[in-house]
Amino acid sequence: MTSGKVRFGLVGCGAVAHAHLPALQKSDKVELVAVVDRDLARAEEVAGMYGVPNALADAAELVGKADAAVLSIPHHLHAPIAIDLLGRGLHVLVEKPMATTAAECDAMIAAAERADKVLAVGHVRRWFDSSRYLKNLLDGGYLGAIQRFEMREGFIYDWPAASDFTMRRESGGGVLADAGVHAVDTLLWWLGDVRSCDYFDDAQGGVEADCELHLELECGAKGIVELSRTRNLENMVRIWGERGSVEVESKFNSILKVTLGGSDLALRGLAAAPGATRDEDVADLFDRQVEDVATAILEGRQPFIPGPEGRAAVALIEACHREPKPLVQPWASWQPA
Repeated sequence: MTSGKVRFGLVGCGAVAHAHLPALQKSDKVELVAVVDRDLARAEEVAGMYGVPNALADAAELVGKADAAVLSIPHHLHAPIAIDLLGRGLHVLVEKPMATTAAECDAMIAAAERADKVLAVGHVRRWFDSSRYLKNLLDGGYLGAIQRFEMREGFIYDWPAASDFTMRRESGGGVLADAGVHAVDTLLWWLGDVRSCDYFDDAQGGVEADCELHLELECGAKGIVELSRTRNLENMVRIWGERGSVEVESKFNSILKVTLGGSDLALRGLAAAPGATRDEDVADLFDRQVEDVATAILEGRQPFIPGPEGRAAVALIEACHREPKPLVQPWASWQPA
């Protein structure tokens, strides 16, 4: 490290890299020293766009140049590259999902422990003001024992992807492992571990575009998570407890609605950090993430989302994909009059 800053390299110059790079440049705790992509021409193009001094074709070339790496690469590459870099002495922030299997996550966690390095997972939705407010609300017991929940999130897929890896099973594609991992992660963070799950999808041997998880949690709550790449769902989370309920939109600047007791009145509005002078946006999430990881490295502490917490969502997704059941589609049972 130089001048009290963490030297970062970014591995993978696809679409999500352009969310990480401005945050890395903005932080006064970070020196952005390199971008890496196996397509060196693309790495050079991105380095030129952001004024990064080094464009590299191999992540191993970060050794000696960087103290830490952000991995914004296809899911199936997370584990091998993270394990290699941790073993070479670099701290790692890995994009979601942490890996494609729980065993890969375990190997990554073990590598970080052996090297005594930070391993952080990029579940940026935990940085929503609304997500953290809801976590505090639940942890404080304001809703009492949680009884049921529902989470519905879907949109007609329009992410500006640079490759097709999210559409291929072998690289960890499908709606559940892609956008759905955000939903699964926040649910587990808010409400705790899963006791049982029935999983339904439309994969039919490929990757799922629509799926449902019917869950019972260790806390006793039951509910459903519905995900879609083909339909615009209401994008809402609702949680009911013995003392009240809460609902929150699954988007930036989420509106929360909290109802306590049997009242017909509710508190509705934005959550905001103390001193906030404007609504949050997507850049804020990546800024907060980079600040946390850099501070964790400098202070020798765990990051906000450490490896074992990233593992939980991967383990549930892996369990779902092991035992899928066919999702009943409205048109499948339709008969002409």
